[in-house]
Amino acid sequence: MDTDRKLAEYAAANHGTFSIDDALACGVPAKTIRGRLDAGRYLRLYPGVYAVAGSVDSPQRLMSAAVKSFPLPAAISHATAAALWGLTRSRTQRIEVVTTRWDRAHRPGLTVHESLDLVPADIDRLDGVPVTTAARTVVDLGASNKWIVEFALEQGIRKGLFTLDDVEAFVRRVARRGRRGVGVIKPLLKARQRWDTTTESALEDEFRKLLVAWDLPMPKLQYEIRDELGILISRADFAYPAHRILIELDSEAHHMDRLTFRHDRFKQNRAVVLGWTVLRYTWWDVVEAPARVSSEINQALSQVS
Repeated sequence: MDTDRKLAEYAAANHGTFSIDDALACGVPAKTIRGRLDAGRYLRLYPGVYAVAGSVDSPQRLMSAAVKSFPLPAAISHATAAALWGLTRSRTQRIEVVTTRWDRAHRPGLTVHESLDLVPADIDRLDGVPVTTAARTVVDLGASNKWIVEFALEQGIRKGLFTLDDVEAFVRRVARRGRRGVGVIKPLLKARQRWDTTTESALEDEFRKLLVAWDLPMPKLQYEIRDELGILISRADFAYPAHRILIELDSEAHHMDRLTFRHDRFKQNRAVVLGWTVLRYTWWDVVEAPARVSSEINQALSQVS
């Protein structure tokens, strides 16, 4: 394979980007790169990092070039990585990169993190872009907001991006006095270990956190209610079978269409006829009024023997 074709194929696999070191590794000399740059065939994105003219000007191209502007190991990290993994819902304007060695040169649009504990095993690839693993990313987010980290932890577990053991193993490896992110993730991991299973929605996760925070007994999850003939009436989100109490959580995404609304009421009425007490809560109830929710559950538990 000739050197030009080799470089072209490498760039195509990296969103049109390559570094001067990549070009040299493909056998294309620096003077050739300079000539093509002057001719407009290549674009300079960062010092020593280029894009093939005509390649798609995408966020992935800019992120790929950003990583290439640092010595290896380096990767997209923190909030940018969290957005790529789908751990958070927001996307930041600035691209965040982590590297073991930063030359302190200014790179417009980048936030750079220097981390001596970054190793190649901490780096994955998403859509051809080097990015910190999901487990490392959720810990690195601890430098920001606790609630963002908590949400990201649940998202990662639910999506199967990591397990609690994966995150704990990373924490054990990097834990040291002053390591940013560790202090935030540790209590979240401890609380999460009290949960037996992964719930089906973010609302259910918030409800379980409410139970822990208000020291309420943990109910059964996804409990089946059957009539006297053994026919399935409903599968409740949570239940205290000994007290014949069902708890249903209504999210706007899954309970607001007319058919679901009607079906929910049918199931609730059948459960009441069979002698069950039914409590229903929305996202607002769980997140904004936890004291009232916990009080109602306590009262129901004390009244029903």
